[in-house]
Amino acid sequence: NGRLTGCLSETVFTLEAIQKADRRKFFTEYCPDVKTSVTDGEDGTIKLSFSIGPDPSALSGNNPYLAKHLQDALELGFKLMRCPRVSGIVNPDLKHEWFINLDDGTHEMANKFGAISRKIKSRGCGISDMKQIGSRYAPPNSHWIEGLKIAPDSENVAIIKAVAEWADGDSVAAHFAHDNAYFCTRDKAIGAGVSSILSENNREWLKSSYGIKFVNPKELANILA
Repeated sequence: NGRLTGCLSETVFTLEAIQKADRRKFFTEYCPDVKTSVTDGEDGTIKLSFSIGPDPSALSGNNPYLAKHLQDALELGFKLMRCPRVSGIVNPDLKHEWFINLDDGTHEMANKFGAISRKIKSRGCGISDMKQIGSRYAPPNSHWIEGLKIAPDSENVAIIKAVAEWADGDSVAAHFAHDNAYFCTRDKAIGAGVSSILSENNREWLKSSYGIKFVNPKELANILA
């Protein structure tokens, strides 16, 4: 009846779509798409420009499980929320029209996403674990992702969990950036501990600092009853 519009974070189909056993390998091989151009000015100057974006071929797309449940969600009227990270991962199977249309609000959304993402990271949540693992092994003056290439195998399980936490952090950031009313999840981070963005203490912080309201499916159904 139009009272509810469901939204899904694109991380379900990007970060979380990477098979657990493949996550370390994926990020050690991932390269953003960098384009450069050189133009000559009439006054003899040379202009160099470049752009950096995601590599659309890095992720193969939806597996059958994701494809089926995405179709179910679309038929129920769900929309997807973008998580605007520089050269972030994209899923080639996701069509533009499936995402929330922000018209002129894209820049504002990206700013809000970035601001809360930085706060989440500063609390040791979201992408923080992934960056810490990479930075621990990265050579001096290198990007943290270089450290993943030489990290010992003993870090593999930590990397798997770090990608999941990254996805959770970006999902919360996308929820806030898109001005949604309720964050609906059954995940209470029981296995992840207090460092998870979905832990009880961080939920309280998100509620008091950003007004984010967490509900489970049953609670949401009661609200709408």
